[in-house]
Amino acid sequence: MSGLTFTPLKLEGLQKVTPFYATDLRGYFLKIYEKGAFRGAGMDGEIWESFVTFSKRNVLRGLHIQRPNPQAKLVTVLYGEIFDVGVDLRQGSPTYGQWEGLVLSHENRQGLYLPEGFAHGFLVRSDFALVSYLCSGAYDPKGDGGVRWDDADIGVDWGLPAGMRPIVSQRDGNLPTLADYERQGRTWKE
Repeated sequence: MSGLTFTPLKLEGLQKVTPFYATDLRGYFLKIYEKGAFRGAGMDGEIWESFVTFSKRNVLRGLHIQRPNPQAKLVTVLYGEIFDVGVDLRQGSPTYGQWEGLVLSHENRQGLYLPEGFAHGFLVRSDFALVSYLCSGAYDPKGDGGVRWDDADIGVDWGLPAGMRPIVSQRDGNLPTLADYERQGRTWKE
């Protein structure tokens, strides 16, 4: 028995992952991934890479996607709290261009599974956050791209106070809007 549970979210393919968690006087034990459990829940991507990012409060990373070699991702927070977002960029999907977000933290121990074809980004809501990504497929720098975090056509509500701008990299600040992304022929096709 894996102890992992999966809750489908509004956008098809996105899933909230509740890990196995046990605690005692020594601390805790957390299992965030088991191949058979993920397969049983319809998520067949094989884990190829693991990444960890350290980011400070109000840092926003994203919205990133890789094409033509897309990656599915399992995102969890090792320490801190983030607002994690997936945007459906699967051409022909009934929820194309729509987003969904979850608060992930070391305290709620939740994860977000994003299937291939979803752009991903997050905003750090704690003093800092240590975020883990398990990714299917290898990173392809030639196919690395994304869409702007503040694209009005997508309309992600990051929960930022009025007038506040997050800290974004130059690269992320220069990502195209969804309309420009489409004009460049960058949508992901199944």
